[in-house]
Amino acid sequence: MLAADKSALFASLRRTGDVSPLALDALAAIATTRSFAKGAWLLRGGERATHCFFLAEGLVRELYIGDAGEEHTRSFLAEGSVTGSLLDLLSGEPSVTWIQALETTRALAWSYRDFDALCARFSDLQALARRTAEALYVRKARREHEMLALDAAARYARWRDESAHLDARISRRQVASYLGVTPEHLSRLSAGARRTPPRRARAPRRSK
Repeated sequence: MLAADKSALFASLRRTGDVSPLALDALAAIATTRSFAKGAWLLRGGERATHCFFLAEGLVRELYIGDAGEEHTRSFLAEGSVTGSLLDLLSGEPSVTWIQALETTRALAWSYRDFDALCARFSDLQALARRTAEALYVRKARREHEMLALDAAARYARWRDESAHLDARISRRQVASYLGVTPEHLSRLSAGARRTPPRRARAPRRSK
């Protein structure tokens, strides 16, 4: 394990909550470095999900693939994020989620079963796991709201506001699959956004 990757993992976990050095070292002891080429799968649908991955470098997407081969991207995750599909890790059933590297990706991987055992030993890791699950729930609820309550233009506007730092790293086809539109529809949304001038901030009212 590269020292820089270990430091990045520890820093990421500490941003979530207080974790003792002993607990962090125990987690590092069960983690191994895994490398994935662009286009490689960290998890395939139908496989059993067994591992979590901390992304030290690179970019992945979590997606579903329908019976006809249609792709529905759930999320994009870059450096400093953790992936692994909690749904499939908990269910123990064949995975419904696919996880694909969109760039050459280096990750620290650990067995979810081993991590669960560490949580029984270290209450701070257990608290961290709970906060992580809570954050995943919030992200899932926000995603459901986007897809069920917002139209395509509003979803694209939110993408531009919140994911501009990732946009250039992702193909238009993959962005379209995330927004739930066709690539042609995304092209029209993008053209419309370029024609729309930015809103001017209103000047504050003068007090009388």
